[in-house]
Amino acid sequence: MTPYEQCKAIKRLLLNCAAEVMVYHANWGDEYCAKQIHTIPSSLSRDFTQVQIAELTSEQMNDLGFWRLDEGNPMYLIPLWLHPFLPDELECSCINGVTAVMKRADIDNDNRCGFLAYGIIPKDATSPAPQRCEAFLRTKGILKD
Repeated sequence: MTPYEQCKAIKRLLLNCAAEVMVYHANWGDEYCAKQIHTIPSSLSRDFTQVQIAELTSEQMNDLGFWRLDEGNPMYLIPLWLHPFLPDELECSCINGVTAVMKRADIDNDNRCGFLAYGIIPKDATSPAPQRCEAFLRTKGILKD
C-alpha cells in the first residue's frame, strides 16, 4: 500500500468505528463503546505503523483532511488522527516556522481544531520550506546532540 492508501484506510477504519459507537450505543452500552474506541490504536497498529506521510502530494493531503496553514507557506498541518501512525522520525515544521527532524515521541499531541502544531511540506510543493533552526530546538531540549 502507498502512504496515501494507508492513510485512507486508517481514516476509513477510524470513522467506521466511531460511527458504530454512535449508531449502536443504545445496544452496546457505555462500557463496550468505550472499549471499542480504546482498542482502535492497538488494532490498527498491527497493520499500519510508521506511515510515510512525507510522500503525500498536496492533493492527497487535501483529500485526507490536512490543513494548509496559509497560502504563503507550503506546509500542511498534520491531522491528530494520524499521530499514532507517524514514523519514529519525521522532518516536519512547527507552526512557529522551525523545521527539523523530530522523533514521534517529541511531537506534542496537543491539538487545535483536530490538527497538531506540526506540519509537513508535500512532496510536490513548489515554494520553499520554512528555514531550519535546529539550534532553537536544542535550546528547548527537543533535539539532542
